[in-house]
Amino acid sequence: MEKQPGSALGVFDAGISLHQLVNNLVNESLSTAYHNKTHIVNEVARDFVLGKDNESVITVIRDLLAATILNSNNGEIHISAERYSDVLILLIEERNNNNGFALSFSIGSIEPEAARAGGHISIEGARNKRTLISFSFPVKFAA
Repeated sequence: MEKQPGSALGVFDAGISLHQLVNNLVNESLSTAYHNKTHIVNEVARDFVLGKDNESVITVIRDLLAATILNSNNGEIHISAERYSDVLILLIEERNNNNGFALSFSIGSIEPEAARAGGHISIEGARNKRTLISFSFPVKFAA
């Protein structure tokens, strides 16, 4: 039986808060963050609760966080989100970006996956110390 992307996160049962989802996904990369001496701050509001049918979005979020953490070095990553009607924008800010080319390449490889999920990725300041990655996507919120 193939493991579904969100099943271990409890998404298929009753939805999950985006804050908790980010915590769970960051935990998957904690050893890399520790090795890279990267500090991660989850500033996502706890009231964004994703509904059941967001598996492809979860995969993109997982890949974005993993790529950002993997390409960090003495990093300071802040994760937040903003909601506009039925669109959510996940913001990943690396405040000490030392590896802009690799980060841009890694994020670029995730863009087709984001498009298939109905979303869009943008990266601002990829070759600056402060880099902002945004992933906007239509979302089904839990009732």
